[in-house]
Amino acid sequence: GGGLLCYGSAIRPLVAHFRKTTGLGRSMTADPQELEREGIPFDREVKLGIMIETPAMAVLADRAAKEVDFASIGTNDLCQYALAVDRLNPEVAEYYQSYHPALFRLIGIAGSAFREAGKPLGVCGELGGDPLAAPVLVGLGVTKLSMSASAVAGVKKMLCGLTMEEARHIAQQAANRSTAKEVHRFLEQELGEVLNR
Repeated sequence: GGGLLCYGSAIRPLVAHFRKTTGLGRSMTADPQELEREGIPFDREVKLGIMIETPAMAVLADRAAKEVDFASIGTNDLCQYALAVDRLNPEVAEYYQSYHPALFRLIGIAGSAFREAGKPLGVCGELGGDPLAAPVLVGLGVTKLSMSASAVAGVKKMLCGLTMEEARHIAQQAANRSTAKEVHRFLEQELGEVLNR
């Protein structure tokens, strides 16, 4: 597969097999000597990352964290693949549950791996802009949240109203629930007060 090239970083999407991350730098960046010969400016410190969008890569995040500089969790795809639900199919839409504890557990596995490796872990997808989910994500080890501009105020208010210790406790409690409904109810009870301040 290809990669999305940004100035100073490259990220490979939809990684499902660990062997795909092996040699990531060689497969995604040009030969520096060739670029120099051709007089093409380039960044010598290209950061290499992966998108964690499959349960397989979430579980193998400890291995990936040794090879890449950063990762970003695609919560929409990870939820879809973890729950075996086509999120765009209205006939099964009720089974696409972004508060499912299995999703939070997978995110927690990746969060622990990247925290232990001292490397950043982001989230992109609708969950990152959800004020109830943001403390769970941060508590699970996510260091960067991507969201629409309209979501920033609510998420900022929520995160500023909690300590890191509280976020970790809430995340652990959410991941230990049995159903998405239980998680949602728990988060509304625990965090509703912060949102209404």
